[in-house]
Amino acid sequence: MLLIWLGGVSTYAQAVVDTSLTMPAIEITASNIRNESMGFSGRSWDAEEMLKLNAQNVAELLSSESGSYLKSYGLGSIATSSVRGGNAGHTLLLWNGLPLNSPMLAQLDLSLLPLFAAESVRFTPGSNTALWGSGAVGGIIDLQNNADFSKKVVVQNKSGIGSFGRFLQQNKILIGNQKFQSITRLSLERAENDFFYNVGRGIPDKQQTNASFKQHFIMQELYWKINAKHSFSLQYWGQNSNRNIPPTIVQSKSEAQQNDVVHRLFFDLKGTLKNGVWNVKGGYFNERLDYRDQQILLKAESHFSTFIGEMSSTWSPLKGHLFLAGMTYTKSMAQADGYKNQVPEEDRTALFVSWKYGSKKYNSQFSVRQEFLDNTILPFIPSLTLEYYFQPEFKIRGKFNRNYRLPSLNDRFWIPGGNPDILPESGWSQETGIDYTLKNKKFVFLSSLTAYHRIINNWILWSQQPGEFHFSANNITSVRSYGLEPRVDLSYTFQKSIVGFKVGYDFVRAINLFDLVSPYMTAGSQLIYTPVHQISATFSMSFLKFSFMYHHQLTGKTKGINEDVDTFLVGNFRLFYQIKNKNGKAGFFMNCNNIWDADYVIVERRPMPGIHFMTGVQISFEK
Repeated sequence: MLLIWLGGVSTYAQAVVDTSLTMPAIEITASNIRNESMGFSGRSWDAEEMLKLNAQNVAELLSSESGSYLKSYGLGSIATSSVRGGNAGHTLLLWNGLPLNSPMLAQLDLSLLPLFAAESVRFTPGSNTALWGSGAVGGIIDLQNNADFSKKVVVQNKSGIGSFGRFLQQNKILIGNQKFQSITRLSLERAENDFFYNVGRGIPDKQQTNASFKQHFIMQELYWKINAKHSFSLQYWGQNSNRNIPPTIVQSKSEAQQNDVVHRLFFDLKGTLKNGVWNVKGGYFNERLDYRDQQILLKAESHFSTFIGEMSSTWSPLKGHLFLAGMTYTKSMAQADGYKNQVPEEDRTALFVSWKYGSKKYNSQFSVRQEFLDNTILPFIPSLTLEYYFQPEFKIRGKFNRNYRLPSLNDRFWIPGGNPDILPESGWSQETGIDYTLKNKKFVFLSSLTAYHRIINNWILWSQQPGEFHFSANNITSVRSYGLEPRVDLSYTFQKSIVGFKVGYDFVRAINLFDLVSPYMTAGSQLIYTPVHQISATFSMSFLKFSFMYHHQLTGKTKGINEDVDTFLVGNFRLFYQIKNKNGKAGFFMNCNNIWDADYVIVERRPMPGIHFMTGVQISFEK
């Protein structure tokens, strides 16, 4: 049955915050300190939180929960991130610690990352290239899978329907014991996206056409406890996404289609030492994109394969000291019509070391990284992080580091426009912050203020140079980014209820430092699709078996390519009801998005839907 389903899948299309309050002298365990980097104001979501949020992909999660700007072309369409004034290539996507970004584009479409694929998701804004490498300039998004060896049999089903023909079916089956676990995930999501949108005053609303999408997804996870000191896991991720590309507001018709097919394999071998752990893991990622537009007789196919291997060890020889050392090797190959008869390849090797020290008042972490691209030595990358606790509830933190991003294969080899001599982006960043926590039996108050600054030189931009009739990749500017991120999170417990309120503000300046002709940008101007102001507020309440949440967000005016994108406000409402017994759970969910029916766009000339709904049930049996 599974093989039959896979055969059908292989044909489709397109490109609670932890409130515990402890001193940092906490016991330092021999864990992967890359996942516990200091000095950051990150956010994580476990399976239970994601269940209540009912976001279907990483793009939906970050747009409502992170404060980051998501450049979305609409429901089911391409969505990319802009974190702290960076572009999409400055956010590194990880799956169990291995980078997923396309070597052809140096980025990834966040709408193609279903949350159903992960047990937990962590978002960490800020530069961390010393530990994670190229692309970790603006932030990191990490999808994690793990096994619960206490469970024997779990069967879960989630079914939902929504506006514009949206349909969702997800199934998860877990079978195992204390030595072995098998987890199978199957998902189907589709929608017509045929909503009406406003064209202009006095003009009848227009219905969006050629906007349907369908996505199949399968994941198989196998986990073994070999013995008391060793464990092994093997995972497969298969996905097939077909998307039609709708016309813009100024187009009358579109016949464009995009098909994305993904095959990802991952293995992980872990062992324990007397004072630490070691880890060997690797992956093979194979992805194909097929773009077609019958109107202009365009057919564009591309395909890439990436092999990744990593060895690392973490150990604690002395109390309070934790060390990490590791090596990563990555080989990427790509094929596309734009490469003509070339088959570009890229070999990267990275060595990284980190030392972490913790005491009752003071924490520090120093990390370095040295990468090699083919036969080229890349810039040496250091990073220093400091934390100081004035009191258990009051902490200041600071981080100083170098960062870089390698050019993509398209930047180097595309014909016409690729530049084999293009340089990596590089620069320095600084970050500082204050965290204050107040907690008692009924009340929790969490607050933080983060300030950051970053300069990136040799910024890579596709532009039209004098004497050229095509666009090409060039290091034509430098960009200075700085901003503030105040956050407040309150929760109060009384009787059987919990009431929460969160508010966040993002002030982002991302300034081009040189005058540019094509694209036209003056020195000192804000980068396109980078709003200066974003404000979000969330009110939540849990009572007995009910959970309710309302999220409201204001996104300030931003520059587009041809015209400005106006300020917009969007409100989203979520309701979740769940009953439990010893054999399982049953839940009902309802989402109402854009509840005030705002008329807005995120990308110019790409309309967003008005008020729309999704509702369904979730059932889980455990044995």
